[in-house]
Amino acid sequence: MTPGTHPTRRPTTPAAEEILGGYFPVLDHGFVALVDYMGTDDSVERAARVSYGYGTRKVSATRGLIRYLRRHLHTTPSEMVEFKFHCAMPMFVARQWIRHRTACLAQGTEVYFDLPGAEARGERKLYKLPIEEIWQRFQPTLNMRPDKQRNPFFRRDRVKRMKLRQIDEDTLALQHTRIVDVYRNGAKPVFRMVLEDGKSIEATSNHRFLFAGGWDTLRGATGLREKGRRAVWRQGDYFVHVNGAAEKRDWTWFHKAKLVRISRFEYVGERETYDLEVEGPHHNFVANGIVTHNSVNEYSGRYSLMPLLFYSPEQDQFSLQSATSNQGRAPGSVTPEFYRDAMRRWEKVRSQAAGDYGWLVGENVARELARIDLPLSTYTQWYWKIDLHNLLHFLTLRVDDHAQWEIQEYGRVIAGMVKRVAPLSYEAWVDYQVMGDKLSHGEIQALSRLVAVDGEGLAGRSGADLSNADLAELGLSGREIRELKEKLAPRDVPDYELDLAVMRDPEEVAAEMDKAVPEVDR
Repeated sequence: MTPGTHPTRRPTTPAAEEILGGYFPVLDHGFVALVDYMGTDDSVERAARVSYGYGTRKVSATRGLIRYLRRHLHTTPSEMVEFKFHCAMPMFVARQWIRHRTACLAQGTEVYFDLPGAEARGERKLYKLPIEEIWQRFQPTLNMRPDKQRNPFFRRDRVKRMKLRQIDEDTLALQHTRIVDVYRNGAKPVFRMVLEDGKSIEATSNHRFLFAGGWDTLRGATGLREKGRRAVWRQGDYFVHVNGAAEKRDWTWFHKAKLVRISRFEYVGERETYDLEVEGPHHNFVANGIVTHNSVNEYSGRYSLMPLLFYSPEQDQFSLQSATSNQGRAPGSVTPEFYRDAMRRWEKVRSQAAGDYGWLVGENVARELARIDLPLSTYTQWYWKIDLHNLLHFLTLRVDDHAQWEIQEYGRVIAGMVKRVAPLSYEAWVDYQVMGDKLSHGEIQALSRLVAVDGEGLAGRSGADLSNADLAELGLSGREIRELKEKLAPRDVPDYELDLAVMRDPEEVAAEMDKAVPEVDR
């Protein structure tokens, strides 16, 4: 224990403490650091067996329960473990990454803006937009009615310039931010939170709100869950921050957030869900009059100068388009000469973009404008908080061989961190999600023709075999036949072990980022 510190009573693991705060390099300028974590495998077990406390179960019993939960997709106990990461990645990787957002607001949620004309008069004029309409305005105009295509009000850029209400988390005063992007996350189970002042909002149980004690999910703060199509939660007094009332001081109208008690929760059922990504420094916004959070705090080019670091793929990861996949590469398809020519062209574009950016900020052009032509290869950063269940869902997709190689690299490092925080959950995830697979009805029929099942076990049927034509007769398409063969082919079990020799100190990483910032900021 470090001198001057006190032992913690929260569950920890020595393997996780060993890497806490350390930075692991990814790609040429990226990194992932485990900033903090809450909970371990024991937390998953206690959530499933609420009658047991610390140290009352054997490791074998914990392992058996966790494997059962993972095998049967009982995911709620895994949401009791949370991770906070600091990550740096190229912008094109960030845009893939952010698609995995699970804390959502339901369709019909109204997002609060201020009209600039009223603000110029020392007033605040509220303007509301349903979150699904914001999403529609962010889509290509080909999907819009002709009259809306011609009207600039319905374009994405107009919405991005609108003044979105946000709360300064230090002073609780109302300020403004802007929307970066909006995401539709599909139909999810949704709860309605009703406040004593009549405000209400519909959200998933893992969406974060600003409670009296700070940011927390509905489930984390109140134990909210669905049982028999009803909402159940721990009884008690819970207060969340709302937009608040206007006050007039020194001839200026402004608002401050205030606390309002939660009256009740209602289970709504499955609804289409959305979420916003907003600019910092505080990553919250006001919806239905309630202060709500988005799950990622991204480095803001509006407030800080961008480190001019750009991603360049190595030659073995630079390939032509795959002939069989619209989202894949054809390995080994590029000559060294072609690769060098492509790099030369990229460097020319990046040098021009970096030079123009430095000139613009040097001339005191607003940073939010100076950054707009930086390429997608530019590195960005964010703090990312996510629970174990949803992190494993993210990793299942992003360590898969079909994912883009660059995001696989991040997935492998994060998986190594999960292994240190919750090794039993990690083991079960590898067995059932990474190495396991789902089978369709046709695939099960095919296997049942090859294998006999009885009380003694499994036995191969004598002389049984299936041709591609036989599989097609069972209803499998050509692609399904290829995928079935891939599922049954032998595979090596991955081991996402972290290399501690490459772990870097935060001061070293911060100095590298500072060095890449244009000198005008010094």
